[in-house]
Amino acid sequence: MRCRNWREIRAMKAPIERASGAARRRRVAVAGLLAVATAGAVAFTAAQALATAGSGAVSTYMARGPVSQSVVIGVPKSVTATKVVRVRVKGKVVTRRVSFTYQTVTPLMSCGEATACDTAYQQLTIPPGGYTGWHTHPGPTFVAVAQGEGTLYHGMSGCPSFKYAVGAGFMQPPTEVHNMRNEGSTPLVLWAFYALPPGTANTAIRVDQPQPAECPNIP
Repeated sequence: MRCRNWREIRAMKAPIERASGAARRRRVAVAGLLAVATAGAVAFTAAQALATAGSGAVSTYMARGPVSQSVVIGVPKSVTATKVVRVRVKGKVVTRRVSFTYQTVTPLMSCGEATACDTAYQQLTIPPGGYTGWHTHPGPTFVAVAQGEGTLYHGMSGCPSFKYAVGAGFMQPPTEVHNMRNEGSTPLVLWAFYALPPGTANTAIRVDQPQPAECPNIP
């Protein structure tokens, strides 16, 4: 048997080493993908855990219907405009800058024949100690208190809260993160009217939101 020199031996080992290296790289790549997938799953779970579900609140949607008339739901505001006016007086052109204030609306939602809005009417009952949890709605909401007293917390700087008793009402814009709590001793009953984008399902009228950092002690 002929003895091979080191160059021949090295040449024979090279394909094996390359295959082994490729296998190691595949194992590292798979391990990396698994690590990314695991991290993503943990992050998704954490995001789910941040959403705040309610406690004890019972919701019943009493009626649904579209609105096809031309309607704009919005918040009124005053706007000041400045115009340059030129007037000819006795053969001379006089230039004056004139300012005036007029009323307009910041739209929250528009409805019309081409894009009819959906509407929903809801009865919400919250027992003493219960709460809705932090959430928003996809459209403007109008709420009236039919029974009891509720405290509405707003997820913004200072975590402001307002109490609403029987006969009171309020409006919530779609971007407002809020949480209604029954801190009294009798059941709280609310009636809500929702203006919604077309096709909104009942399950999508409430959008769970994470607990705001501004309200760390209000679940």
